[in-house]
This record gives sequence, C-alpha cells and structure tokens, in this order.
Amino acid sequence: MPVARSEVFIAAPPEVVWSMISDLERGPEWSLVTLECKLTSGGPPGLGSRYRSLSKFVASRVTTEQEIVEWQPPRRMVSKVVKGGESTFTQLCDPEGEGTVLTMINEFSLPGAVPGLVAEKLTAQVTSTLAGELARIKEFVEQSCER
Repeated sequence: MPVARSEVFIAAPPEVVWSMISDLERGPEWSLVTLECKLTSGGPPGLGSRYRSLSKFVASRVTTEQEIVEWQPPRRMVSKVVKGGESTFTQLCDPEGEGTVLTMINEFSLPGAVPGLVAEKLTAQVTSTLAGELARIKEFVEQSCER
C-alpha cells in the first residue's frame, strides 16, 4: 500500500492546531482537494464519527464515506474510508517547543494493474498535495494566533 507523508512546524500549541484540523466541515478551507465535507453521524466529531467528503481527483470528483477510528485530542486522529475506496488518513499534532509539528500520512490502495512507476508518481503527487495542505493550515493557524 503506497504511503504519502508530509509534516510542517506551526507556531501554535497542539490544542490550537487540533481545533483547526478536527473541525472536519472546515476541511475545504485548507484542503487542496476536498470540495465538501459533512458529518453524517450527528454530534461533534469523535471516535466512531462518520463523514462524507467530495474531493477532486485529477479530472473527476470522488465521494467517499469515512469513519474516525482513532481520536486522541489534541494529538492524533485517524480516519478510514469505509465506502468509495481504500485509504487511511492519519493526522498527528506533536508539541515542539512553543509550537506543533503537524504530520499528515495517507496510506492508500491502487488497483493491482497499476505499474510501479505510476504508483511512485501518484505517491509523490499525494505527498506534494499534503505539503500544500499543511502550508495552508500553517498560514491559517498562525494568522489566527496573531489576532
């Protein structure tokens, strides 16, 4: 299973970073691929919560249903796609000095017929997308801390 991983230092405590990433319906504000995200299980996000995402992927739009399978505020959230593909998305908020290292890891499956070189390029593309999303989260969080 290919794994894309990226991290960034954010000049804010883990609780502040967590408040941004755990508000799932705000994902389209910082995500480069998520167009819509809606909690479908009711209540605030937490362990066992489900949500539906509409994302753009190359020239198409993909709808997935996901479930939060690990929830350890303000440090770790893991979501698994339960309908629409096979993927596990992990977000880690690790304290570092007076800030946070935010890490995103996306483990995803590809059809068996995808050649290795294509899988490598796709993994590099997903890693680049994660880096872009992390840069946006960093910008949003640090700007909100300046206010």
